[in-house]
Amino acid sequence: MTSSSSNKVPPLAIIVDDDDDEGFDWEAAAREIDVVCQFTTNNYNDANGIGKGKGKGKGKGKGKGKASSSSNNNNNNNKQRQSTLHEFVPISIPNMETPIPIPIPIPIPIEEEEEGESLPTPHHIDTHAAKTWIYPVNVPLRDYQFAITRSALFSNTLVALPTGLGKTLIAAVVMFNYFRWFPNGKIVFTAPSRPLVMQQIEACHNIVGIPQHWTIDMTGQLTPPKRARFWKTKRVFFVTPQVLEKDIHSGKCLVNSLVCLVIDEAHRATGNYSYCEAVRQLMALQVQLRILALTATPGSKQQTVQDVIDNLHISKLEYRNETDHDVISYVHDRKIELIQVAMGQDAVQINNNFLEVIRPIVARLTDIGVIQNRDYRTLSPCVLLEMREKFRSRQDLSHVNYGDVEGYFGVLITLYYIHKLLSSHGIRPAYEMLERKMKQGFFAKFMSKNEVILKAKQLMQQSLSHGASSPKLSKMLEVLLEHFKTNDPQNSRVIIFSNYRESVRDIMDALGSTGEPVRATQFIGQSSGKTMKGQSQKVQQAVLKKFRSGSYNVIVATSIGEEGLDIMEVDLVISFDANISPLRMIQRMGRTGRKHDGRVDILGLSFYLFLGNFYC
Repeated sequence: MTSSSSNKVPPLAIIVDDDDDEGFDWEAAAREIDVVCQFTTNNYNDANGIGKGKGKGKGKGKGKGKASSSSNNNNNNNKQRQSTLHEFVPISIPNMETPIPIPIPIPIPIEEEEEGESLPTPHHIDTHAAKTWIYPVNVPLRDYQFAITRSALFSNTLVALPTGLGKTLIAAVVMFNYFRWFPNGKIVFTAPSRPLVMQQIEACHNIVGIPQHWTIDMTGQLTPPKRARFWKTKRVFFVTPQVLEKDIHSGKCLVNSLVCLVIDEAHRATGNYSYCEAVRQLMALQVQLRILALTATPGSKQQTVQDVIDNLHISKLEYRNETDHDVISYVHDRKIELIQVAMGQDAVQINNNFLEVIRPIVARLTDIGVIQNRDYRTLSPCVLLEMREKFRSRQDLSHVNYGDVEGYFGVLITLYYIHKLLSSHGIRPAYEMLERKMKQGFFAKFMSKNEVILKAKQLMQQSLSHGASSPKLSKMLEVLLEHFKTNDPQNSRVIIFSNYRESVRDIMDALGSTGEPVRATQFIGQSSGKTMKGQSQKVQQAVLKKFRSGSYNVIVATSIGEEGLDIMEVDLVISFDANISPLRMIQRMGRTGRKHDGRVDILGLSFYLFLGNFYC
């Protein structure tokens, strides 16, 4: 394939088989999905109909294909699962040595609408271009990528593929073919951050050669009038979900011209996130378009994955894990080690003090009846937030002083959060949080005379004044320096993850004293915290460029480094905090073991249970 500067298309054009959906066995595929992505299919009425992408009715884009679990059938039977551009009629041509026609698109019959209602503008299709679909030959052919791309071209598809196995290529090929087929159609790629957006722009330019003069990237920094003008003059848009939602709502986005929407990091499509709102608005406007959703981690629970499928109107799931037969040859070994670090004596005493403060408050809420049968040592901020919401909806607690209960919940949530910081990041972050909270609202009033919490605060101050470093920081330095003894610092790369922004500061301070061979920098989000200024998108791009070139060989990253970014192959991932969600840990681990063997070291404190109740 030539580069986009020559405006040539890839030389290889391949048909979609005429039975690409008829042979799909949903139940067999579902059995291969691991515990993260299991779906029940007992209530499907027609397993072979899943994902056929056939339109029906009045051109409203409703599809027959379902990808729902049995738990949702009662509520979702009438939901739109797939919006389609056309009904495809298969044509079988046996000669595979020449470009072979794909199914010829036949417009959906449009019936009369009631007076006052308007139908979507029909999409003009290039009938000559639509005889073939094109797959690039300037990249190695991988069967699973080819198969998934073929599926995504003709069904609204959720692609769940481990990090580093080529979701970007799949998206670029789908976008390019819709660009060919619909000369007036508009294609949108949306991702949560600008670095992810820029990554896809590069793929579309270098892999499939979409002409750059037709493309534009739009974030919130671009003024609404400029965005409105670009929606009229450009065809391929790379946007953040917030921009897409706002421009659909305001009418700036020419929705009737949309033919393809690609959604990156699709696991975010829950609740009222902008992905969900944008798709809801498009479906309400009866827009006909293809939807392709991409994720490495679809969800930790069946219902979470089902919500993503429902919210994005997905009709077909293409899932692969690292042990699948068509993927395993592209996956390398990844050694994972949990390193238990013993807490210092001061930290142990401080931890015990916090639990001593927590215990009677939990007992009080248990006596009132808003917490049932829970050991105070197993609670977490997330669990308490759920309990508080249930309390607020109850009608059988007329004898309870609601103000007091709300106050107790607020105090407990704060205490557990500070305790979480202590167990994950050490004394200093926990102390700084406690210091701030002791000056705010009900917590300050409730805790100001609590002797145990004041004792804990005093211990924190004494420990910090002695300059004692966190045992996790010491172990992290030991692991890192040992790594560079056996790996060339010029070629080896390391990522250190920390969920807490202030902890990144502590890690950078510790790394600053090591000198060669460590050349470290931070990689954080745009927002500025209490003690740290955020990084602009321009700075983020510069950091990644210097990391790839070798100017830096260590990146200390917050969650922005977990999702999707093609940072490059790294040899070692150090997870400074063990108590994060399983999905986020999977994303972190996906940063290594992509092109060659890698290693993941997870630092946990000795009294802490890895991936226990505090991960949320």
